[in-house]
Amino acid sequence: MKLIVIGSGNWGTTLAMLFAQKNEVYLWTIDQTEADEINKTRESKFLPGMKLPENIIVEKKFTRKIADEDIVITVIPSRYIDDLADEMIANGADRCTVLNASKGVKHSTLKTVGETLLDKMPNIVFANLSGPTIARELAEGLPAKAILACEDVGTLFRLQQILENDLLKFEYSRDVKGIELAASLKGLIAIAVGIADGLGFKTNAFGLIMTYGVHEFVTVMKFLGVDYKTAYSIAGIGDLITTCISENSRNRRFGKLLAQGYSREEALNEVGMVVEGVSMAKTIQKFSKFNLSIPLISCITRIIFEDVEDVRQEMLDTINSISG
Repeated sequence: MKLIVIGSGNWGTTLAMLFAQKNEVYLWTIDQTEADEINKTRESKFLPGMKLPENIIVEKKFTRKIADEDIVITVIPSRYIDDLADEMIANGADRCTVLNASKGVKHSTLKTVGETLLDKMPNIVFANLSGPTIARELAEGLPAKAILACEDVGTLFRLQQILENDLLKFEYSRDVKGIELAASLKGLIAIAVGIADGLGFKTNAFGLIMTYGVHEFVTVMKFLGVDYKTAYSIAGIGDLITTCISENSRNRRFGKLLAQGYSREEALNEVGMVVEGVSMAKTIQKFSKFNLSIPLISCITRIIFEDVEDVRQEMLDTINSISG
């Protein structure tokens, strides 16, 4: 059995370091040049000062064959999941176990990462990893707990035996789609808290935004027919709070930059990493035709994509219009 992490960014590298406590891990990059550089320095540009353990082998993706018994951990921007599925099929890797740690929903179909992968590779065993897990904290040796979600209980047991260690513990769920949706939606609320921070608001406003955000999670999840109780789990409200209060949250930082006058593209460039909340905002715009009551999320999408003259007033009007 091989443990393969596809995606050498901030989160992917952190997971490789965590899982290397008990396993040899293959960390796959886009190209050989990046792999050679990380192997030479034993350091990722996303985690400066953190040395990679020697039992992490960094190599270009699909350098070696993926076997049916292998565990592939996908940690790439969700918009590339379709392309990855095609590559896996072309390389005969369509029967392994895939543990998704990416966040997002396919814009054109409103399908989660799991649904997208299973459409193309119905014979894989799919599981999802989510929860209040800021990469930098874990890389620095601080403990956390996440949720492993899979419809197959045997797979949950197998993943727990292989992946759990002193730093990262797990809760378990069979509500795969609900866990994925909660992980995708929380970035929008973190952007809202970032905007509030950039406008000079403090904890009073942050508390309101997070509370109303959870309410809107429930609205969206009920509409999509998944268990809304997942919104109150550590994959929902737990991950939401962590992302909203962390200074290391790229979604929060992006929102703060918007409030400080940066354009959307300028803010994305300044963050320098993928901000999945922006992709989800684009997707959530499609829900407007269904007349869902999600005023806070709608406000954030307007601020991100439209020329809102007075962001401060837009935020205040939205927060004050919400009741319960």
